[in-house]
Amino acid sequence: MNMKKNVLVILFLAVVLFLGSKAFIALFSYQATQKVKEGLSQGFAISYSWLSSELDGSIVLHDVSITPYRLKRTFYIERLSLNYGSYLNLLLNLPSLSAGEYVGLQSISAPSIKGLLEGRDLEEWVALEYGDGFSVPLGLYACGELARVGHSDLRKMGITEFESSLMINKSLNLASNELMVSLDFDMGALGKTKLKTTWSATSIPSTLANWAFEEFQLSALSLTHVEQGYFRRLSNYCSAFSKLDRERFSLLASELWQKKLNSIGFEPGHGLKQLYRDYLLQGGQLNLELSPLKPFTLGNFDDLLDKNLVSYFGASTQLNGKAVFTSDLHVNAQHFRPPPPVKSVESMVNKPEIVQETGYYPILLSELEQSLEKKVRIKMFGGKLYEGLVVSLDEQKLGLSQDVAGGSVVYSLLRGEIESLDMWH
Repeated sequence: MNMKKNVLVILFLAVVLFLGSKAFIALFSYQATQKVKEGLSQGFAISYSWLSSELDGSIVLHDVSITPYRLKRTFYIERLSLNYGSYLNLLLNLPSLSAGEYVGLQSISAPSIKGLLEGRDLEEWVALEYGDGFSVPLGLYACGELARVGHSDLRKMGITEFESSLMINKSLNLASNELMVSLDFDMGALGKTKLKTTWSATSIPSTLANWAFEEFQLSALSLTHVEQGYFRRLSNYCSAFSKLDRERFSLLASELWQKKLNSIGFEPGHGLKQLYRDYLLQGGQLNLELSPLKPFTLGNFDDLLDKNLVSYFGASTQLNGKAVFTSDLHVNAQHFRPPPPVKSVESMVNKPEIVQETGYYPILLSELEQSLEKKVRIKMFGGKLYEGLVVSLDEQKLGLSQDVAGGSVVYSLLRGEIESLDMWH
């Protein structure tokens, strides 16, 4: 009888502990989620219906909506799962999670991401965020006057909605002190990307708030892209504008792509241009491997100037399982760091340098705004003169401070009564 009671007591305590742990996880998860939302509030609007925990060590946010303000569009995620490998590992790492650390986190998954074809697309965002030059490799070429594939173009190609899935995995190799991060991003008809990266673990702080991307050190990278029939759709769509079949479209697009890259300081060789052409023509799968001799720090762009990126990163490529020789992709240093203009000897000899002497110089009354916090001399229509420092300025009045015995006094002068104004240079 006593044994039965003990078993019941143990079962009861186990249930209580389990329910307590669920509540404990829910509390810490809610706090961590709120911190993330607050930290990203300047760039994103994030909401979710509810969160739960699962026995496999996952925290799941349900019915998530994310609106990046710069993209002007909303993405809907049915289940966003953060997995810690086991329920015990999740419990042990909850304090780290609430502190904004990714310690113990093994994967992030979103099996279904949907969104309407509206707002800005990826190329527009890249150009807006980093400049037009960064969107050049993603541009559209040999398609009549079209320079990019917009949402209306996708609809005409039969793609009516953005649908994708995302899986991110992370693991730490303590022996080599390397952090491995992989990403699988499947966008259905728009293609599928698999990215595997290896980083120096010491270059990436455990706390997200301390991340400095320019200090991250990349040790290796593997990229696989599967176009999933998108290039065939694209060629058929562009043929209505360019009147080119797929072979001629691919050839012309590769030539224009090469010229455009040259214009932004990158000089791809014949092999890389040929790879671009063949991938457009054949479709299928492209593989890229980077194996630099030493970890590359992301902020050290100057190290790449006048370098051949293919040899610098130990790059190798395959198209549909066959090795492709791509020998050259040079970075033109003069494009990114142009030499200062040199004055001709004649101009330096025959044209003496004009040096403006200090003193009061007149400015137009329509340009009064440039006199703020400057020393000025003012003549009013009544003939009265003022001299002092402009301390305030609005559409009606000008505030002028003058030093007097024992301190200073500020005069409020109507802009409409000012006849002329000289500013000290």
